[in-house]
Amino acid sequence: MKRQIGFLLLLLGLFSLCTAGAGPAEHSARCRVFVDQEEISVLETAVCEVRTWSAEPDLTTTPVAILVHTFPCQVTVQFPDTELTDVCIRPLSLGIRPEISGQTVAFPLTGPAQLSIEYNGQYHGALLLFADEPDAGRPTEDQKKVRYFGPGVHKDQIITVRSHETIYLDEGCILYGQIYCGLGSDFTIAGHGILSGSIYDRYKDTIVPVNLSNCSDFTIRDITILDPSAWTVNLLKFKNGRIENVKIISARSNSDGFTFQNCSHIRVSNCFVRSWDDSLVIKGYGGDTQDICFDHCILWTDLAQSCEIGYETHARTIEDIVFRDITVLHSFHKPVISIHNSDHAAVRHVLYENITVEDAQMGEGDGTPYLIDLSTDPSQWSSTLQRGTIEDVEIRNVRVLSGKRPGIRISSYDETSRIDHVTISGLWLLGEKILSWDQVDYVSSPFNGDHIELLPGA
Repeated sequence: MKRQIGFLLLLLGLFSLCTAGAGPAEHSARCRVFVDQEEISVLETAVCEVRTWSAEPDLTTTPVAILVHTFPCQVTVQFPDTELTDVCIRPLSLGIRPEISGQTVAFPLTGPAQLSIEYNGQYHGALLLFADEPDAGRPTEDQKKVRYFGPGVHKDQIITVRSHETIYLDEGCILYGQIYCGLGSDFTIAGHGILSGSIYDRYKDTIVPVNLSNCSDFTIRDITILDPSAWTVNLLKFKNGRIENVKIISARSNSDGFTFQNCSHIRVSNCFVRSWDDSLVIKGYGGDTQDICFDHCILWTDLAQSCEIGYETHARTIEDIVFRDITVLHSFHKPVISIHNSDHAAVRHVLYENITVEDAQMGEGDGTPYLIDLSTDPSQWSSTLQRGTIEDVEIRNVRVLSGKRPGIRISSYDETSRIDHVTISGLWLLGEKILSWDQVDYVSSPFNGDHIELLPGA
């Protein structure tokens, strides 16, 4: 009964917000989702399937649902206007085999998951389903040092986080606004609610949903962020933090997923990003970056790069960076694995490990058809005349399961901005193990170092 009441409150709040013309948040009419026969809310959120950068791209929508439940459970999805011929549930590694009957698909869930439910041989209109366990540490509204946002709509809220406090978005909450901190420590942003930027104009407002700078010792967990008007989670000069189980769906220009600048000692785990710009990106703006780890994340990159360092690398060093156990459901535009050092930084000690690309479509629109792209070339984002270097990069156990056969580019700009000590091992492209450069479309530079190797791996 509590879940049903929360569901009704959410629908009433969405109706009042939409009739006020505040944004595209609407209850989805294209599918219904049931968990153990109890219906949960499904919303439509903005996505962008344009593969050429534009300041104002044409947007469409896709359904998204947040399931908070104990496991195991049975999920049933009805598509009232669609006869189902096939259903693909990603990530494929979960091995979920759905039962299809007419307009309905059903499958069991044994634990938390971040799923793309695609049907009739296409990804358009895929249901993005985020399944979480209930929060054992859920705070109450009157708890000290907790700012609590309950079920329903909270409109145009700009929240400044204070040290030693928790911002909690409870299940059924939609908060339109920004969570900001300019100087603080030891705080938490949590809950199974939604933080949305859909009511904000991309250029008049430019509201970054989570915008944190000059802070330390923080946790962000469980929230879902929809339709940001700019970067989604931006950390600047930040140290000692954990981000867990955060889900992002973005659609507008420059709506990168996680963007870290001059940060250190940050770990991002078990997150989902569908983005219309870089999904995971590290930049340098006048300060060093070190010890950043992304692991066990699921990505869908509609535009730009999936796992990127660059282009802005105005720093002395960017080092000890790890991308590990990453699944890319779809990548349409630019490389999955990339380092673009277009300023003067020394980028070094970088590991990409256990990267799976389920559907490789890189090169669409104005993109580039590479799986891996390392360069020290200048770019439109360069702020220094001096070029930097890239060294000590390991790329191991990378698999492209389907789609187009991508290439590799490793390009040093000149003799002083060399790329050296790069090892690629355990590379599989469309079922073929890559044992030599002759098997792949490889673009290189005469200025590259001598220690760029392609090895069989395990």
